[in-house]
Amino acid sequence: MKGLINRKAIITLFAATAAIFTSLSLASCHNANASKESAQSSLGDPRPDKELDRLMRALADGDAAGFASLCVYPIVRPYPLKDIEDSLSMVDYFPILVDAPLREKMKKGKVGDWESYGWRGWSMGDDRPIWFDEGVQFIDYQSAAESGLQNMLAREELKTLAPAYREGWTPVMTLIQTDGRSVIRIDSKGEKYRMMAFDNTVDVSGKPSMFLLGSLQTEGSAGYRNFEFTDSVGTKAQYSPDGEAADRVFFSGPRSPYKEMNVRSGYWRDVVRH
Repeated sequence: MKGLINRKAIITLFAATAAIFTSLSLASCHNANASKESAQSSLGDPRPDKELDRLMRALADGDAAGFASLCVYPIVRPYPLKDIEDSLSMVDYFPILVDAPLREKMKKGKVGDWESYGWRGWSMGDDRPIWFDEGVQFIDYQSAAESGLQNMLAREELKTLAPAYREGWTPVMTLIQTDGRSVIRIDSKGEKYRMMAFDNTVDVSGKPSMFLLGSLQTEGSAGYRNFEFTDSVGTKAQYSPDGEAADRVFFSGPRSPYKEMNVRSGYWRDVVRH
């Protein structure tokens, strides 16, 4: 994801830290049956009951415009689906995103079911489909329709590659060099990952100019991703899409000096379309 942490300013977080640690010892003695109306997040924020009630009613009633007004954009969707950039796009996408099981979950749910999970905000249930923090920040739920659309787009994307690079792989992301000279794609096959670069963005159906295999590690409670790749001659590439260096891929190796490639996230179908 894109690191969408829409919390209070960092200085506010630091100021609250002392109070948080002080309250931990008191919280351990707190009566588990205390009224949920006084629920607070781990940052001391009261649960936004009115906003959560509006959110649940909008989903339960199929109110696309009402739900769209509560979202903080962009809303990230799993690649190769495109992110939802604004409220108008959300209204159009709502029938794909929100299905009967999710609406029924919201109909049966109560505001008191929402719990705080630190910086991620408020969510409900074991599956935690929606994350709310001064607006809907993340949607981890995926309907059958959206999952089907994702799989269809993934198959179409892989068909643009030479046959030798298709079988068993799943698209993860596309990175476009900011000067437009190269395009990079990252794919997965189980726990294995690959990075392929194409210098000719007009024709990406041939042999890539760079092919590296690697792995993915996640760090911290936020699950920040870090990809590391290498090839047979020792060329190494590293990319962290969720941190401050999300706009750069770092390369090093015995045959080339250390360098950075400036990139932006994109979509493969937009590349091959041109």
